[in-house]
Amino acid sequence: MESTVPFLSPVSQSPENHFSFYHNFELFYMENIAQNNSFDQTQTLESAFSGLNVSGYPDLPDSGYQFGGGFARAGQDRNNNVIGEGTKVGPDVESWGAFMYSSYQLGSSRNTEFSILPSSNQTRLLSAAASAAGCTMPFGLNNNINRSSFNTSKLCNNNQTRPHWLHEPLNCLSLGDLRGRLVALAKDQYGCKFLQKSVEKASKEEIDMVFMEVIDHVCELMSNSFANFVVQKVVDVCSEEQKNQILLMVIKNRFRLVEICLNLHGARAVQKLLEKLTTQQQISLFMSALSPGAVALSKDLNGHRVIQYCLKNFSDEDNKYFLNVVANNCYQIALDKCGCCALKHCLDHSNGEARAHLFQEIIANALNLAKDQYGNYVVQHILELKETQTTESLLRQLQGNYASLSCNRYGSNVVERCLLESEEPLTTRIIVELLRSPIVSTLLLDPFGNYVIQSALSVSKGFVFDALLNLVQDHYPIMRSHSYGKWVLAWFSRRKQLH
Repeated sequence: MESTVPFLSPVSQSPENHFSFYHNFELFYMENIAQNNSFDQTQTLESAFSGLNVSGYPDLPDSGYQFGGGFARAGQDRNNNVIGEGTKVGPDVESWGAFMYSSYQLGSSRNTEFSILPSSNQTRLLSAAASAAGCTMPFGLNNNINRSSFNTSKLCNNNQTRPHWLHEPLNCLSLGDLRGRLVALAKDQYGCKFLQKSVEKASKEEIDMVFMEVIDHVCELMSNSFANFVVQKVVDVCSEEQKNQILLMVIKNRFRLVEICLNLHGARAVQKLLEKLTTQQQISLFMSALSPGAVALSKDLNGHRVIQYCLKNFSDEDNKYFLNVVANNCYQIALDKCGCCALKHCLDHSNGEARAHLFQEIIANALNLAKDQYGNYVVQHILELKETQTTESLLRQLQGNYASLSCNRYGSNVVERCLLESEEPLTTRIIVELLRSPIVSTLLLDPFGNYVIQSALSVSKGFVFDALLNLVQDHYPIMRSHSYGKWVLAWFSRRKQLH
């Protein structure tokens, strides 16, 4: 049921409610203006101030803001010390400044001081100081200071002026009172918190009202730093039909869906929506819309989180089309810092035909991937899975290139992994290829190849180990005088194999 309470727009309070002396002060100030106490700029400072009255105004109520004559002094004397009985220099920071600070949150106004000038110049000085603080402060009989006259853009992180009604307390309002303003409220730092609490305890009618206001803006709200929390809360409490409408709105434009998933806040909201999908039709619709953006999502940290959720929580059939897109573009994905991690997760959480397709495409590009700073991790991950058939296919793809890979900064890591993760017949095949290479002696002195030789010594047995030992003995003199050669000799020293 809709709220029967009529919507009342919040009303900004005027300074009259805060200053009991406001009217008297206004009349007093206008009388002084009428005297037209002009200031001749040709006068010296001494002559200009000599005519000022340093006595107080006994008729002025004790307002905390009094005008007097004389010069403002330094140090503690500036802090409104009395020059004459009932007279202060400058504004009282506990009255006007305190009001400015508490009402408009402008801390600089507390430190504002005004030198005492003739009344004709006080008007200009006070107006200039007020405009510098971000407000307009006309001193007239029919002019009041309103919240809207202050420029609050400096106080907002997004440089957007908050609507004046957002400055008012919200605790006393209901969702019905804010009808028509919920989208703007959701984007506000404090408004989104109010909405989240209100939605938690809202009735069905109020939830329906909130849903109707946000549904057309749900894509925009999902990517907002504050409003995404409101969308998540609505997804928690809405009905199944409303959830379907949100899903259809999100996947309506595939490019917009990918854009939301690439956003830090949007990715969180999408994950919350995915948690609430309960039917096979909902999941299929979402994955069909997500699959065309697989490459962009795989190469982005926020998109990677969405992919991980789908891989862990949806079936192989649901992820099949998405994984096929990843497999067809695995090379460019594997060359990316975030993409190589996404590929590893795809390998870990895939099965059947989709998994076989991934292996096939990665192995086909294994030689080039092994030389890349990120792609080599994908190749190593396949070896770490220790699937015999897949490992054999990968080693055949690298066959004939083990020596050149051993001299590569990233490829040497792949060759070492091949030696450490493969079974003995396969490692023997790799070591024999290294021994027959014309650059085998170079590996002993290479900054990367020496690690491959050490790994080969660790896993070799029988005649293969003897062949490696003879290779080291033949090059022992030069290895002793070479920094990288010494590392290979140190391997023998640690195992007490060299006599």
